[in-house]
Amino acid sequence: MKLGNWMSVIGILGGIWVIVSPYLVGFAPRHGNPWTGMVVGTDVLGALIILASLIGLMGFWGLRLRELDKTHAAKA
Repeated sequence: MKLGNWMSVIGILGGIWVIVSPYLVGFAPRHGNPWTGMVVGTDVLGALIILASLIGLMGFWGLRLRELDKTHAAKA
């Protein structure tokens, strides 16, 4: 179950990289309108990756906390 947690964290970091990469590597225009088609596309894609990773992280912790609650209730 720890793998699901780490994969979601890696997904969040990957989404942040997808958003930031056009600016770091120089594909985003320095003058004029910064919201070209490629930049908007990578920003939307990065936001979707982050959203999917956050949903996975919430699902992982929801199942994990339910499992811990059941084990704690069985011991009491």
